Amino acid sequence: MNTPVPTISALYPLRLREDLPRDAACAYWAGPHAEIVRGLPHLVEYNQHHFSPTDHGYWPAAQGVGTAVPPSWPTDGLSEVRLSGMGAALRVPLHMRQVILDEQNIFEHCLGHLTGPRAGRWWTAGHDDSVGHRTVLLLRRRRGVSGRSFRAFVHTRLGPALHAGRARDLRTYTFLPWTTAAHATLGVSHDNPPHRRYHGAIIFGTATRTELEDVLAAPEVAAAVKAQDLTCTAIHAFTVDRTVPVIRVNS
Repeated sequence: MNTPVPTISALYPLRLREDLPRDAACAYWAGPHAEIVRGLPHLVEYNQHHFSPTDHGYWPAAQGVGTAVPPSWPTDGLSEVRLSGMGAALRVPLHMRQVILDEQNIFEHCLGHLTGPRAGRWWTAGHDDSVGHRTVLLLRRRRGVSGRSFRAFVHTRLGPALHAGRARDLRTYTFLPWTTAAHATLGVSHDNPPHRRYHGAIIFGTATRTELEDVLAAPEVAAAVKAQDLTCTAIHAFTVDRTVPVIRVNS
């Protein structure tokens, strides 16, 4: 697919509760919590990306761009939700009471980000089960850089570069300005200091972890990396240990 399909999506970087065994928290997230979310209307797709606790921070560095994930600000996973339209973004919260009450059972921190119209791009037709390794990039926009310039870098520079480098199951996202109204779960932290905020995300796959190095070595990707300091102050890469496709397109 050479022309990406625009989407309206919501993405939620998550931190699991530290006082629970990690395996038990991940199992609950993929099981009982997923079933509650499955019952929400207007969701076209819902994926859970469970991050590796050790394999992260491997995006190529550039001067002024942080790539190491701070141990004081860990992220354990990401919920990726595709909505049926902008109207759905306004209606879905009306049905989320049970979801919101359940989040305290597994999460200690959750941030909700909405992409807005056409600010999500799918570069492949749908979820690819043959992907053996999946990477999530969380990007932080440089202060003084306009949202338009940042979106251009994500959607028309880095996204196409990864696509040309044969990344699979590729999605690029840029977020609307963050607001506490996007997520206000009781019993779960939503603090989001400016120096820790993310403004976009990219999700892509490769056949193996080793093949990821080939994608990063592609000339188009290498050129984008050299220019990333113009628009970003941080690009944090996370290996996905497990993707749980709770709701599929046309399922």
